Amino acid sequence: MPSLEPAEITAGRLHLRPWQPYDIDAVYEACQDPQIARWTRLPRPYGRADAESFVRDLAPTAWAEGTGTPFAVVDATTERLLASISLTDISTSGEAEIGYWCAEHARGQGVISQAVTTVTRWGFAMLDLARIEWRAAVGNDASRRVAQRTGFVLEGTLRQALVVDGGRRVDCWVGSRLPTDPPPRPELR
Repeated sequence: MPSLEPAEITAGRLHLRPWQPYDIDAVYEACQDPQIARWTRLPRPYGRADAESFVRDLAPTAWAEGTGTPFAVVDATTERLLASISLTDISTSGEAEIGYWCAEHARGQGVISQAVTTVTRWGFAMLDLARIEWRAAVGNDASRRVAQRTGFVLEGTLRQALVVDGGRRVDCWVGSRLPTDPPPRPELR
């Protein structure tokens, strides 16, 4: 894959940007939340060394290798970390998967819905993606609501297709968004 130039996107109250070394403590703190640990593929337990590795190595490598677009989602005014969002597994055939988590203090404010809408729009326009796939462990109703609000079409359930919570294999919901899909209705975001 060709490398991707790290991008910054401002979308109203949110600013999406590449991870910086000064984010390490905020990433570590956010990833201590049991809800993030329960539903994501992050190492468990999540140590400060994991946050350092992600910010200093994994995120820059994804951009450099063209396989992912890891964004820190921060408050556009204060720079406080709100969430993480990324297009991952970007393929030469124009497919990617979207993944995200939201810091506990930012939940219920539409942060992830706005970030997903922004990143999918950017992925279709700037990366010429043909399909963005969403997956979440069955039972992760918050992630499913975000996917539905942001225009993803739910396609079904895959058996034992997702590894979460430190290595546990679970069924997952799968959905997708295509560039030709209608935009999400504003009242659903």
